[in-house]
Amino acid sequence: MPNPSTMSSGRRNPCGADMPKKLRIADEFTYALASIYSQRLFDHIRNLLNLLPDNPELGSSHVRQSLVDRYGVGIRKIPVSTFVIVYRIADDSVDVLALVYGPSIV
Repeated sequence: MPNPSTMSSGRRNPCGADMPKKLRIADEFTYALASIYSQRLFDHIRNLLNLLPDNPELGSSHVRQSLVDRYGVGIRKIPVSTFVIVYRIADDSVDVLALVYGPSIV
């Protein structure tokens, strides 16, 4: 599992550099990730997580109602193989909420 990292928020510090946001990973995501046995898929998910801090709008905001009902308004998704990474962009972080098996999404 990648360590928490930072992301660009669009805000600037006095030196003109972007103020970082953190990547926060929910336990639900961690538990689901632990069930993945394919090293290739695991590495692909890890690489996407590493991209999120600098590209928080990488995923789509068009999500099924069942995901909105479960995780709330304002979530985004990134499809990865047969899974979907569910996350939310917060003021000071990108919160990775879940890794959902795609066919189980109603």
